[in-house]
Amino acid sequence: MNILIFGGAGFLGKNLAIKLAKLNHKVTIFDKKIFKLNFKRIKFVKGNILDFKEVLKATKKKDIIYNFAGISDIGEAMNDPILTTKINILGSINTLTAAKFYKIKRYIFASSIYVLSRQGGFYKSSKQSVESFIDEFNKKDKLKFTILRYGSVYGIDSDKRNGVKKLIHSALHGKAIVYGGTSKAQRRFIHIDDAVNASIDILNSKFINKRVLITGSKITKIKELIKLIKNILKIDKKVFFKRRPMAGHYDKNPYNEIPKKQIVYKAKSAISLSQGILKIINHIK
Repeated sequence: MNILIFGGAGFLGKNLAIKLAKLNHKVTIFDKKIFKLNFKRIKFVKGNILDFKEVLKATKKKDIIYNFAGISDIGEAMNDPILTTKINILGSINTLTAAKFYKIKRYIFASSIYVLSRQGGFYKSSKQSVESFIDEFNKKDKLKFTILRYGSVYGIDSDKRNGVKKLIHSALHGKAIVYGGTSKAQRRFIHIDDAVNASIDILNSKFINKRVLITGSKITKIKELIKLIKNILKIDKKVFFKRRPMAGHYDKNPYNEIPKKQIVYKAKSAISLSQGILKIINHIK
């Protein structure tokens, strides 16, 4: 298939593009930043999702759209709600309009576990809004979609704001290991390889017009994660937790209500948490 990834230079988008290319799909990455990949089946288009003409041009003759573009950091979104609205909402509406115009076979949107949460701030609000717009495009124009609600994805290519990578950097370079939330915090971590595999599996027709939660199957306490990092690094640094959850982040349970409309994707993990951490440590070193 001919697949377009908006925001394809990001953590998820780049890894997804590589895997799709290896599966012999033709992939176009649309992003403001360009990077080199040695894959004949991957094409780069430099553009801005706020420019509808650029979005429309990139969408022509595509079968599938993945929309991974936008502000994905909760803290960044909290500090700039206007920019978050422009990029995450208006930019996404441009991609939806283009998808409708060219009658794309499926529009796949990278949402978040936070859409049903009491936390998430303006980032959550932007994702909720786009999900609502997708529903309306489906009702009005029969645009087929799949919404992917990602949880705590980690891996080598993530930036320093990623939760797991923050802790590893703190363990490697800090005088002590500092976590921005409380000692009660816990997550369901999922390695980027497993998240990518799930993001491709949902191309199956049974996921049309569905919301899919993509996250790890095992709950890991942050205290256990830190202990694991310390054991791998063979260090004995002090650990400091803040007394309150990080602004916009959940502590134990992200949900305000029990999610009724989403499919829980239970991925068979190809890599353990300890193996994933070791890969990041080796990459940083």
